[in-house]
Amino acid sequence: MPMKKILKYGLLVVIVALLGYNSVYIKKLSDVNASKGAQFNAAGFAAQLWNEKLPAKSDSAVAISVLKGAIDDDAGAAFDKYTNALAIGNYRYALVKGIAVIDAITADDLKITIQSAAPFKATVAMEFIYGNALRDASGLVNLQEFPNTSDLNSISEELNKIVRQKIIPAARPMLKPGAKIEFTGAVELNKEHIHFDDVEIIPISIKPVS
Repeated sequence: MPMKKILKYGLLVVIVALLGYNSVYIKKLSDVNASKGAQFNAAGFAAQLWNEKLPAKSDSAVAISVLKGAIDDDAGAAFDKYTNALAIGNYRYALVKGIAVIDAITADDLKITIQSAAPFKATVAMEFIYGNALRDASGLVNLQEFPNTSDLNSISEELNKIVRQKIIPAARPMLKPGAKIEFTGAVELNKEHIHFDDVEIIPISIKPVS
């Protein structure tokens, strides 16, 4: 083969190799995972919801006695008016508030009697804070903005963590049987199996009433 052809083909090989080197690169798996993890800060998002948006929502929460009465009168209309859910199904969530008397305090919850024209029993969760009640009851999370299910779940986890680590420890020393409290929180209700007595409230705030 003539020397000119050899040099020509050799030059082409070098050019192709250089182009391939510049167009293909490899990242360490740890770097890729780190970049993915940085895409959504669930703790920061939950803290912003809690501090900046949830207070106004809590102020407009429905009185739990009003919700119970509305469900007793017309469950379908009550669920449409007072509850939220991110997904289609029987489970619905509502932000509620009320005044109650503490009947008993356990490691897991408060046993309370809701003060209303027709008093009824409920519990305030104090230990096992889990699920999507806070996230969904708030109505502050748009499903369309979070196509990644793990991001949605992480929002719930972070909101629940705020309750476990801040709200409950701050409230416990002020609580005693017979005391009256004012509360706001989230409840989960099943449209097909409504059991309002002993409904569990995930607390957003608990304050003693003098």
